[in-house]
Amino acid sequence: MPPRLAARRISFEPPLPSELLHRWWQTPTWMAPHAKYVAIYEAPFWREQGLSGSARSAVGPMTEIHDVSMPGGHAALFGFLGVPAQVRSQVSEADLRAHCRAQLGRLWGARAAAPVADALKDWAADPMTATDDDQHPLGHHVEAPPRSPEAGPWQGCLTGIGSEWSREFSGYLAGAVDAATEGVRAMLATGHARVPILGT
Repeated sequence: MPPRLAARRISFEPPLPSELLHRWWQTPTWMAPHAKYVAIYEAPFWREQGLSGSARSAVGPMTEIHDVSMPGGHAALFGFLGVPAQVRSQVSEADLRAHCRAQLGRLWGARAAAPVADALKDWAADPMTATDDDQHPLGHHVEAPPRSPEAGPWQGCLTGIGSEWSREFSGYLAGAVDAATEGVRAMLATGHARVPILGT
C-alpha cells in the first residue's frame, strides 16, 4: 500500500518513529483521486480507418484516451476520467460508463460505443488506495518520503517499495519498479529479511 495508507492503516508494534509516520501521512497517493475506463473490442477497428486510438478531450468525461490493444489479444481503448472525485461520487458507475461509451462513439463511431466488455476503476472510492485527504488531484509529483526508519527496532527490517517511495519516478509505474528494485537491493546488501510495504 502507499505511504499514507501504511501510516494510517497498519499498526506497528513497536511503533515507528513519529517523524517517519508524519512524512508517510503527508505523502499523497498519486493515483488516488483518479479514475480509468477501459473498453474491450474484438478488433482495433479504428486502425482500419487510419486512426491511432489516442485522443485528448476538453469535453469528456475522459480527458486522455489511448489504444492499449494487445498483439494477438482483444483490442482495447482506455481513458482517464477528468471528472473530479467529488462529482464522480454523486454519479452511478453505470451512468459514468454510459457517458464514456458515448464519448468513444463520438470520437470513433458507433462501433466504439458498443464494446464487448468495459470496466471502470475509481481509485478515489477504493479504501486500499485513497483516503479523504486524497480526493483532489495534485498538480505535480511530490518528493518521496523515507522508505524505512534510520534508527530504532525497525531499522533494517522494513522498507517501502511502492511507487510513491521512488526517488525519481514517484507516482508512476516506473516508480513502482524503481522502488521495488531499490528495496530488494537494500535487503540483499544488508542480508536482513525486510518486510516490504507494497504500493500502487
